[in-house]
Amino acid sequence: MRKSLRSIASCASRVVARATPRASSTNASPRTLPRLTTRASAAAPRIALDARFCARGFASDASAPVSARTLSEALLEERAHESAAYEPSAAAASGPPEPFELHETDGDAEVTLTKTYGDDEEIAVTFVAQEEPYDDDMLDEDDFDEEEDGLDEELELEEDESIAIDFNVVVSKTDGSAHLDFDCVTDGEIIEIRHVSYEQYDENNPILGTAYSGPNFEDLEETVQDKFHDYLEVRGINSDLASYIVEAHLDKEQREYTNWLGNVSKFVADKKETK
Repeated sequence: MRKSLRSIASCASRVVARATPRASSTNASPRTLPRLTTRASAAAPRIALDARFCARGFASDASAPVSARTLSEALLEERAHESAAYEPSAAAASGPPEPFELHETDGDAEVTLTKTYGDDEEIAVTFVAQEEPYDDDMLDEDDFDEEEDGLDEELELEEDESIAIDFNVVVSKTDGSAHLDFDCVTDGEIIEIRHVSYEQYDENNPILGTAYSGPNFEDLEETVQDKFHDYLEVRGINSDLASYIVEAHLDKEQREYTNWLGNVSKFVADKKETK
């Protein structure tokens, strides 16, 4: 049997809690990769935060300077802890598989990997190292007590889930005439294609927002799906890159989180005297 990117292998089970070691690998049964948040503990702080603010109400104006100072100190303490406890994985530190080049900017969650293929193709792989927004629907008032009581059990279950990172692959002709756009997801080993679109450029006939975006990928014949995976694999979109994407995503999100702590601390501490 041909070993393709779509074959199911053992996947790394990760709970991306701050400053905790990664969990050991477990064998995964065939499945479609889920869309998961990158931090299993995301729900816990929100429940505690909502409950606390419901009980406390709003602080008075007189306590505002103290609140700002204590918040700033707490943020700096957390930043110091994160900086001391965190060390990037060897894969993240060594950079992407050659000949991909890494492009990123501090403060911007988007990460792009680029390379050329042959004489007439440019390839760009992009992902956003941003924790998914918290879903308020999870905290319906009628279910609040049930959510809180079952939180520990839910987090234990999430420890057995694998991370699923969305990323995008654009294969462009160097003359700028057209490109293929692949929406993909990976757990660090498997790459799953979810959609493929084609766009052609014509100065006289610009692309419209209603242009046909392509079929549902899963509706294509399995042979066609396999050939699309082969097309990406020979262009370096393989398991090695998938592993790097997950490690780089975690590393970038951690670094941006640490920078965020420092920036917010500075902002709340920088309070000018009022007359």
